[in-house]
Amino acid sequence: MNINELEKERIKLLYESKGILLNEEGIVGLLARVARRLVGKNSDDIATAFRTTEVALAKSMDDIIIGARKSKSLTELRDIEIKLMHIFNPSGLEATIKPAQENLKNFLNGYAKSKGKANWQIIRNEVVGEVKDDVASAAQSALKNLLSGRRVGNGSFRDEIIDWSKISNAKNLEDYNKFIARAIKTGDFQFISRGGFEKLGVSDFRDMLKNNIKLVEEADPLTGRWTVTFK
Repeated sequence: MNINELEKERIKLLYESKGILLNEEGIVGLLARVARRLVGKNSDDIATAFRTTEVALAKSMDDIIIGARKSKSLTELRDIEIKLMHIFNPSGLEATIKPAQENLKNFLNGYAKSKGKANWQIIRNEVVGEVKDDVASAAQSALKNLLSGRRVGNGSFRDEIIDWSKISNAKNLEDYNKFIARAIKTGDFQFISRGGFEKLGVSDFRDMLKNNIKLVEEADPLTGRWTVTFK
């Protein structure tokens, strides 16, 4: 199944916004086409695909990993992870981040299994040695890229996706949005909890708000209305 024209344009805009041109004949286009075909497959099925029908992409990824081993850098591997998150979640909507992360994990673990490795983490470790980095943290890093340049506000989240047991000062979004709006307006983020947004791939919500806001469009502590644009 080929990427339809609408999805192709969405992905193209995401890449071009970061200076990456979506070339249908290059590795990005190949990665997009294969990743879309394998959405929803488990890692074992994906491993089989890499050994049989998707050898061209497997070879391209092999070359990237060989280069990464020589340079002892994870930059190229993280680039693949970020591209895949854009491909699996081209709209950047919060509701589709979790499925995108699952597809990312299955795709990369499937490639690793096709090479006789238990998972993608082993390939990463082989590049630079044992590191405290994994596909989950890669997905979180990719999430920050997906939020880059986007408008996010008090209407962007839902109660059910937040782990309220990790939030100290509020137990519902209406109250918490007032704390968030106050933090954004005053620059004092001490009342914003770090945890609670893990389902969205965010391990430190306070840090994300404190260090990734480019433009404040609205911040009203009385009503809890706030809108920001991320860097």
